[in-house]
Amino acid sequence: MKLIPLQELCEVVTKGTTPTTLGKTFIEKGINFLKAESILPTHSFDRGKFAYIDDETNVILKRSIIKSGDIVFTIAGTLGRFALVDDTIIPANTNQAVSIIRANQKIVTPEYLFSFFIGNWHNDYYNKRVQQAVQANLSLTTIKSLPIAVLAECDMKRYNELITPLIRTMKANESENNYLAVLRDTLLPKLMNGEIDVSSVKI
Repeated sequence: MKLIPLQELCEVVTKGTTPTTLGKTFIEKGINFLKAESILPTHSFDRGKFAYIDDETNVILKRSIIKSGDIVFTIAGTLGRFALVDDTIIPANTNQAVSIIRANQKIVTPEYLFSFFIGNWHNDYYNKRVQQAVQANLSLTTIKSLPIAVLAECDMKRYNELITPLIRTMKANESENNYLAVLRDTLLPKLMNGEIDVSSVKI
């Protein structure tokens, strides 16, 4: 086993920009724009707190376009919330309060890196390096420097075989919960105003 800085295991470790600083405005519907409050302590997303940008703004903010498999990690304000991005979030972008951690899959899988965050591997390391200003924050330099344990190839293969199905099940449950929440929010108003009659339903 070797301890290797996170940066050396990643294709990208970056953060975004607020569109309004570039003279761009948010819109009612469009490309998902994640903010720190969009990421929950449960390592999932509060989709009701997504903002939205148009295609032109997304292109301008190309440095922070999010991809499936990215880990998003809050680095300003509410520090240390994180989630693994899947296809249901894409297309998406983010601001400067959220870092994007993209695994170099020639070295490690996204699930491998995510398992270290799930295990709170980062907590002590980052907590000791928080910068106190008007708003507490972590620099990208600090994010990148986190030592990650990299296993020998045979051990890595076995570890991935154990944790990847668990993480994928977790993400599947998250998607199912989101679907059920949308269904609830769609049906409940119809039930309340009598559009749907359930009086004959036997339980």
